[in-house]
Amino acid sequence: MKSDPSSQSQLVGEWIGNYRGHFEEVIRIDLINGKWIATKITGDENVPAGEITWRVDPTTCTGEGQIAGQGFLQPRFIPGHLEILSSDRIVFHWQDLGQVEYRRDD
Repeated sequence: MKSDPSSQSQLVGEWIGNYRGHFEEVIRIDLINGKWIATKITGDENVPAGEITWRVDPTTCTGEGQIAGQGFLQPRFIPGHLEILSSDRIVFHWQDLGQVEYRRDD
């Protein structure tokens, strides 16, 4: 689903996602240099707090998500895309690795 370029700031704010094998984690989405950048506020043993979890071009909803081994070993970005379900629900899909659904943190 493509987003409306005139509303690129629509996702800015805090979101809660349930990462498979981990507990709920909080991310912050910011619009930086024309991209949505999702940074972990709470992290896990793979991608810790303060690190980018994914980044997406708002006009195409394509981008890349970060993965790493335990201890943040060998971090790298792989292709992915963002699906906007509603104004308070989004899903990021890591290519061939699954997805995380987020809800807006009110």
